[in-house]
Amino acid sequence: MDSLNCYEVNGVEACIEGPDDVGPYLLRVIWVLAALSGLFLGLRLYSKLWRRRPLWWDDYFLVAAWLSLVVSITLQTVGVSHGLGKHYIAMTEEQKSAVTIYSISAGFGSILATAWSKIAFAMSLLRISTGRVRTVVWIIIVSTSAVFVANGMIQWFQCWPVSKAWDWNLEGSCWTSLIVQDINTFVAAFSGAMDITLAILPWKIVWTVAINKKEKIGALLAMSMGVFAGVMAILKIRTLYTIGNDNTTTVDLFIFGTAEPATAIMAASIPVLRALIRRGSDECKQARFIQLDDEKLGASPTVEEDKYAAAPYPGTLPLGHLDEDETWEPKIRGVEKLQ
Repeated sequence: MDSLNCYEVNGVEACIEGPDDVGPYLLRVIWVLAALSGLFLGLRLYSKLWRRRPLWWDDYFLVAAWLSLVVSITLQTVGVSHGLGKHYIAMTEEQKSAVTIYSISAGFGSILATAWSKIAFAMSLLRISTGRVRTVVWIIIVSTSAVFVANGMIQWFQCWPVSKAWDWNLEGSCWTSLIVQDINTFVAAFSGAMDITLAILPWKIVWTVAINKKEKIGALLAMSMGVFAGVMAILKIRTLYTIGNDNTTTVDLFIFGTAEPATAIMAASIPVLRALIRRGSDECKQARFIQLDDEKLGASPTVEEDKYAAAPYPGTLPLGHLDEDETWEPKIRGVEKLQ
């Protein structure tokens, strides 16, 4: 049974159930998430460099996302030293002010990490998508950028002057906590929807590729791990009531706010790690190849394929390794097989 902690607030005793300080618990969770996501990202980069593949924009965005996540976690750590994790009614005015500054800053870092991790995976899909699927991916990139830029600005400009957010003695005005909660609820729902959409799109892209079912399912599952980031975003909605609530802490909000980009970074790294594992196995030596040039197979190009006749093409793609040819452009002869 949770303990009952009582505090005197403005001469009135207020009692709250639960632990007095959950800051140490927050630190354990968020640093584990930082370590795990960093491990997956490091293995992704090692996999590409080991295979002498150049890094691309999706890699750079993932690195930026992880660095933003680490900055956010560092700010949360500093916030814990000032009282983050305690109930607001148990803090002094100085502690509340410091915790608010670090919370806003850490939240902004989490917003950047979340946005960039989604954009990174979307850019990966751009390299193997065509037609309407490619258009959908671009819409996701643009809309994600717009929504999270707006969310980041609101994070800082919900009060005017800005410093009134942590210095309540200043003259000015702030949005009510309900407005901020509603905005963040929309952003979290949008974020979850984008994660789930990005997890579904690979099925449209890869399902008709001419590879055996085992390889196909393995590749699709590896590219669909982003659905777990969507789950984190949806679960985060349940913690948004803590914004502006003096009777609780924002620890759960910070945990899910950290878990979402961390999970997205790990999910975006898994498809490349799969290639690393296969590369080191005996099965990789026996991998078959998808022939993209029907003429080499003795077949005459169709009218639909003939319009790509002047376009360059790599000839073959390794079985199940859609990331193996880093310079592959989708608009080549035989691209219909990837739609």
